[in-house]
Amino acid sequence: MNLRDRQNSPILKSWNVIYPIFIYFVAMNLAMSLFAMLASFLGADYQEQYMALQTATVAVTIPFIANYYNKDRKQPTVFWEHMEMEYSQKGNGQKIANGLLMFLAGVLMGTALNNVLALTALEEISEGYQETSGYFFAGGILFELLGACLLTPFLEELLYRGVVYGRLCDMMILDNEEKTGHGKKRERVSRFLAMLLSALLFGVLHRNLVQFVYAGLLGLLLAWLMEKCGHLYGAFLAHMGANLISVLRVETKFFAWMEQGQPSFLAITAALAVCSAALIAAIWLLNGARPKSGNGRME
Repeated sequence: MNLRDRQNSPILKSWNVIYPIFIYFVAMNLAMSLFAMLASFLGADYQEQYMALQTATVAVTIPFIANYYNKDRKQPTVFWEHMEMEYSQKGNGQKIANGLLMFLAGVLMGTALNNVLALTALEEISEGYQETSGYFFAGGILFELLGACLLTPFLEELLYRGVVYGRLCDMMILDNEEKTGHGKKRERVSRFLAMLLSALLFGVLHRNLVQFVYAGLLGLLLAWLMEKCGHLYGAFLAHMGANLISVLRVETKFFAWMEQGQPSFLAITAALAVCSAALIAAIWLLNGARPKSGNGRME
């Protein structure tokens, strides 16, 4: 087996997707352990300072994952060539509209998913979720906004959409030279399968049942938004919107009106689902099918 064959082997391609996740968890756990030891030395309570420690941990992990993301963007791969082409064809007004609509899509879909999960028994039976929530909302709203609503979405989008989803696409799109109708259909199917697999990884690696469902469904939307805007910013803004609404919902009384009774809660949840679908349709139309210059290819 020559060097080119080894580089194209399924095992090596799979490892190329997995090892940045491994680096992410090693960096996160090591940094959190060091910060926790420092907090203990200073006499701080770990649970009360969890979000402050988590925010610092995310901040020092970002450069490691950003390094992989920046290296991937500089490579002439199928995925990043596609992203560059999509992004370059959008005017400033369209980019701004995409950002606004995608942020709102994250807000509405995040709220709708939280409502649906609240109607099930998953939150009660998932001890991992209860423990995570206890830590998550114990450190004060400042670090929740900075860490959970800004830095964590940025880090996770760099990893799961910028690196993992991009590498999955390159692994699954075997041949981008075939411009026939069959070839383009095969590429679309490959991209969708990469979206599903990246969303599944995103859900599984949250390590509890509730967040598996929530993050898995949200991750599918985030990968699709990245495809539509041709850049990571769409997924980041939607992720930030979803996390922001969760923090505001717990830490403020802005959304108490949603929980005045089950009939109204069900009606509001249905309305949120409809509005989410309408926003997704608007994003699709804003970034709809159009001919590419040169070869007449449709995207």
